[in-house]
Amino acid sequence: MSDAKDSGTPPAPAPPALPAPAAVEGPGIAYSRSLRFWLDPANLAEKLRQAGPVVRTRTGPAVAFQMNDPALIRKVGSTEDVFQFWGTDPCLKEVGGRGLPGAEGRVHRERRAVMRPALAAPRLTELGTSVRARTRRLLAEIPSDRPVDMRFEMGRLASGLIVESVLNSTLSSETLSALARSRSALSAGMIWKYTLSPWPWLPAPRQRAFRRAAALLDRATREVYENHRPDPDGGDVVSLLKRASGGDRDKVLHDLYALLLAGIETTTGTLAWSCYELGRHPGHQEALRAEADAVLGADGSADAVRAELLPRAGGFITEITRVHGIPFLVRRTRHATCLGGQTVPARAVVTLPLGALRRDPDRYARPDEFDPLRWSPDAQPPLSPAAVFAYGLGPRYCPGAAVADILVPVALASLVHARTLRMARPGRKVRVSLELTPTPKGLSMVAAPREPRPGRAGAVPSRTGPDEHTAPA
Repeated sequence: MSDAKDSGTPPAPAPPALPAPAAVEGPGIAYSRSLRFWLDPANLAEKLRQAGPVVRTRTGPAVAFQMNDPALIRKVGSTEDVFQFWGTDPCLKEVGGRGLPGAEGRVHRERRAVMRPALAAPRLTELGTSVRARTRRLLAEIPSDRPVDMRFEMGRLASGLIVESVLNSTLSSETLSALARSRSALSAGMIWKYTLSPWPWLPAPRQRAFRRAAALLDRATREVYENHRPDPDGGDVVSLLKRASGGDRDKVLHDLYALLLAGIETTTGTLAWSCYELGRHPGHQEALRAEADAVLGADGSADAVRAELLPRAGGFITEITRVHGIPFLVRRTRHATCLGGQTVPARAVVTLPLGALRRDPDRYARPDEFDPLRWSPDAQPPLSPAAVFAYGLGPRYCPGAAVADILVPVALASLVHARTLRMARPGRKVRVSLELTPTPKGLSMVAAPREPRPGRAGAVPSRTGPDEHTAPA
């Protein structure tokens, strides 16, 4: 969690202790063969433990070297002079090569240093309150009288929160919806372009959709730049980027493009999977709501909202990352090197199977079970959220980690505070997309207004919206 300074507001009373909620019968998950491979806990257990710390793997025409030793995972992720970050690959220049992801070495460190003050915990004391207010408004646009595609709705919510609460700007409702619809095409397109880069003559799927999505994100970035409202002290991230650019508008746009791409991608996946697990576990939903009531207030008028007051929400998000987070990271060797006793050639793809590491039975009891209470401060044995590598590792550790530690739990608490989520089709399987951040496809849910408690005012009113939106398959 973030170490943001105390705002001076006395701690909210702790919600009543609740027993571990039980799951109800809900839709299962249909993994593709590729994702099943990356998430299989055997990758770090019996099968590959017998094979050794480094295993040569093949997915279609692509050959990769998989690291099965946690020490090697850290070494590869942290040694940038030997292992190149995937975003700097020439095949991704039109998208990933912009701004921070496409920079290396000194240039990369300098760009991070420019935005670091705006994204550091001491600057974020009011972020929770801002996220609470904006989430409340954005949630009002979710139809309440019929099933909706929660991946789309959470994409729109994530886009609005990143633009408004982090970048101090605005986008039209139409642009937010378009970003939510196109996110999947852009994310999956980047995976395919990188995987098939050694064979450029092979047709990558959905190239036209990918190009349209990239063009839309480019237009949205320019709109964010034009609509930017600087903080009075000029310490917000966009103001810092503008001052450091020396008048180079494109330089600022490239970094904004990268921040939008990364922020919307990861936040959408986390919130969409949170909705999925809330629908499967109404007991957890009630526990989170009790905590949200204590922190946000019955009428949502709390003056200060801090993530450290939401330990249940924080643990829930950590468990979402453990079970549903990015299954692997990718690097490419700059030159031939030796790993785990094997020679890995130059320009070889090296994969870091974080999904398998997070499901290692030697590290987690009942690793395939969704149990956010395992992250409780009183849990035995105690677990460290850092072990799930939620924000990567090494020089590429996410610069917005402190922001995410506040934004996502507060958004989740605001969601359960205002709406009750349930599956529209309880028995229907939910497919998982192979994207930068795997997200649930076909997650049809009802987000009903919360019913008022007896004798309590302040219930969220019902508001219907346009017809159900459908995210790209």
